[in-house]
Amino acid sequence: MINFIPNDPLTVDILPMRKVTPRADRPAGRAGITLTGVAPGRYPQTTPQFVAWQARQAAILAIEAWEAVLGTPLTSWSTEASDPASLLLKYDAGQDLNAYYDRETLSFFHATKAGITTYSGASTDVVAHEAGHAILDALRPDLWGINLLEVGGFHEAFGDVTAIVTALHDRKTRDALLAVSPKLDTPNFVEATAEELSDAIRRFYGPNFSASQPRRALNTFTWQLPETMPKNGGPNVMIAEVHSIARIMSGCFYDVLRAIFLQSGTLTQTGLWNATKKTAALFYEAVRNAPAVPRFFRAVGRSMVLADQQRYGGAHRDLITQAFASHGLALGAEALLAAEMALAGASPKVRRGAMSVEDATIQDLRGRFAAGSRKPATVNMIELGGESMASVTLQGEVALDAIGPALKGVVAAVDTVAVVGGSGGSAALMAAPRSGAAASAVLEFVGSLMGHNQIDLDGTQKPKKGAVAAPDSRPGLGTTHAVRKRGAKKELQRIRFACGLTGL
Repeated sequence: MINFIPNDPLTVDILPMRKVTPRADRPAGRAGITLTGVAPGRYPQTTPQFVAWQARQAAILAIEAWEAVLGTPLTSWSTEASDPASLLLKYDAGQDLNAYYDRETLSFFHATKAGITTYSGASTDVVAHEAGHAILDALRPDLWGINLLEVGGFHEAFGDVTAIVTALHDRKTRDALLAVSPKLDTPNFVEATAEELSDAIRRFYGPNFSASQPRRALNTFTWQLPETMPKNGGPNVMIAEVHSIARIMSGCFYDVLRAIFLQSGTLTQTGLWNATKKTAALFYEAVRNAPAVPRFFRAVGRSMVLADQQRYGGAHRDLITQAFASHGLALGAEALLAAEMALAGASPKVRRGAMSVEDATIQDLRGRFAAGSRKPATVNMIELGGESMASVTLQGEVALDAIGPALKGVVAAVDTVAVVGGSGGSAALMAAPRSGAAASAVLEFVGSLMGHNQIDLDGTQKPKKGAVAAPDSRPGLGTTHAVRKRGAKKELQRIRFACGLTGL
């Protein structure tokens, strides 16, 4: 038996710690979690040994929650992971207010202030969030290296959504939630995530730091152009930073969930789980097919409407549309199914389960989007509204010199994504950003990373040793990227998704 906190350490007054049997190891052929060096036992909450089994339990429950939603097992991690069969669980990787997924590990940390030690791995919210990054990376490994603010923000939102889905997979949690918020329309312990970690950040850096309060899916934040958002602000301000804008997308998810739950008329814990499964399945299917364009939030919403049309005959179309509109995202989902202009070559064709696009079509796209011929193009099949289309990614790069001296001579990858369908037997452009939009969006994203100390400029991450130092004047929201050399070229590359705080 082990001790287990089903939500967050700061919510044990609502959901007390439980004595449970540890989840079985994942069977061969399913995405696994590896924990070594600690035997199971009922350890005190303040010990690393407790955190080890708490984090393992939470990670496996997050996987099982998505499997319950999808009705199919998660068979492996990302094809780009160090070991697609299993991720190593580092339950206490050192001193930091942080947690991260880096394609090799799920890593958690601890920090102490005024005699209080916070373990990020002690929160099921935090662990499920990191597992969510890994689950999304298995579904869409291409999103890892895309340098767009909304793609990064969606990854963070998917982590928060995974925390919500994991919580609602538990019947006692659903009962407790409905007892305090019968219509899910008041602030509660499920839509708020990582309460203890946020509280620790508040104690270290004060109440005005952006991460000093839990992220809440029940919110009224609305989308606007990232370049018009403030660069910095307190926890109640929407700023141009991935963790902050994630609240827009988690807000859309939670509002759809609430609406489907209320529409069902079955306001019980069973009805709540059914609504959760419907919403989460549509969300998962939406991101499976949404093209990775600068306005990725809107693309996901449109794809979610089309997924609902296929799965439920459009029964939730108005609910989805209204939820996204309330967060400033007007969808017009059918726009993804309407041809905008003819392209050279014949319509894309499905051959042996893969989508094929003629070379003439690729060259036409290169000319329209000023993409060089030396960089490769990739073609993937997507399903939108029951139609198979091609998602064509034209790869390029942009110089980062304009962002500041620290990035002089550094380049970042730029992916221009076009959705290609057919019209009258010919290839047709269905959707694509305007020429130059992808490069501009990359510069905006990298500027945000620099502004929040999220880039390791020399490409080395030295482990912290000794006691926690006094807080820096400019703590970072988790180092996620590094400047790395590839031959004679210096490139900005993602090294992890970090969901806490660095700067101790």
